[in-house]
Amino acid sequence: MRVLLMTAMMLCACLSVPGCTGADEEFVCDMPDGADSVTLTQFDFFECEFTGTDWTHLSIEMTSTGDSPVHIFTVKSSAYDNWMNCGHSFANMEFSELNSTGASIEGEFAENWKGRDGFYVLFDHPNSCDEEDSSTPLAEISFKVVAS
Repeated sequence: MRVLLMTAMMLCACLSVPGCTGADEEFVCDMPDGADSVTLTQFDFFECEFTGTDWTHLSIEMTSTGDSPVHIFTVKSSAYDNWMNCGHSFANMEFSELNSTGASIEGEFAENWKGRDGFYVLFDHPNSCDEEDSSTPLAEISFKVVAS
């Protein structure tokens, strides 16, 4: 009975780790349940977090229907604070786009870019680091991010 329990525990632990089963695994981050879009005001952003190091491929699809474009940033977990503090040189520009009104980004991660702690895909209002401006237009987006 202990052996059966231990086997079941190991299998469950294995299935929660990307690539553990040897199969190609996809993890999807898309619209919140029941939402058709996400609205971003000046100081809003939306993030998709991918933990672990087994990611080799990334696909980002984004459509903007609001009055403002959106910045798409892909950053290592270690660079997240730099982005949050409005720093510079934090993004993988191969998987990022500034002032996007619609994007289709897909490709393989460069070996030297794979971080130990995973990465984030961030959908950011372009005026998020500016002083508050009540006239800043809304950004409204729909998106799907797939990492494998």
